Amino acid sequence: MKEIKLKKCKVCSQKFVLERFNQQTCDYKCAIQLSKDKQKEKNDKEWKVKKAILRDNLKTLGQYEADAKKSFQKWVRMRDDKQPCISCGVKETDLFDGGHYFKAELFSGLIFDERNCHKQCRKCNRFLNGNELQYRQGLISRYGIEFVDQLESESNEKRNYKFSKCELIAKKMQYDIKIKEKSFDI
Repeated sequence: MKEIKLKKCKVCSQKFVLERFNQQTCDYKCAIQLSKDKQKEKNDKEWKVKKAILRDNLKTLGQYEADAKKSFQKWVRMRDDKQPCISCGVKETDLFDGGHYFKAELFSGLIFDERNCHKQCRKCNRFLNGNELQYRQGLISRYGIEFVDQLESESNEKRNYKFSKCELIAKKMQYDIKIKEKSFDI
C-alpha cells in the first residue's frame, strides 16, 4: 500500500497530497502567488543593494569624516582602556570619549593623530570644553614635556588640512581593522 504524504502549502497553509517531488503549493494559483512572492523578495534585495550604493554615493565629505572619527575615537578608547581620563584622572565612569588635545574643529590636520587624542571622561571633554590645562598636565605626566612640546610645535603646521574622500575611507578602514585586532587581543 502506497503511503500518502501530506504537506502544508507555502502560500495558503492548507494541507494537500504531495503529487510531485519538491511540490510546495497545493494548486497552480498558489504556485503563481509563490512565484510572485519570490520575485518581489528578489527585487527587494536588489533594491536594498542599489539603495546602499546610492546612499554611499550621496555621502558628503563631512559624513565620511564623521564615520572615520567614530572609528578612530573608538579605537582610542580601546587603546587607553586601562588608563584613567587624561585630564582629571577619573577611572570609574561609563561615559568616556576620545578627546583631542588640539580641538578637531580647529586643527583638522590633527584629527587622526594618535598623539593628539586620548581617552577622556565626558565631563572633561564636553562639559569642561576639553579641560585643556589639565589635559596638558596629563600628557606631560604620561609622556613627558618633550612629547608635548613636539606636538605643540607641529600643531600650527597641521592646523588646516582637507582630507579627501579616499583618505577618510582609508582612515575608517584602518581603525576598523585595529579595533578588530584589539578585540581579539582582549
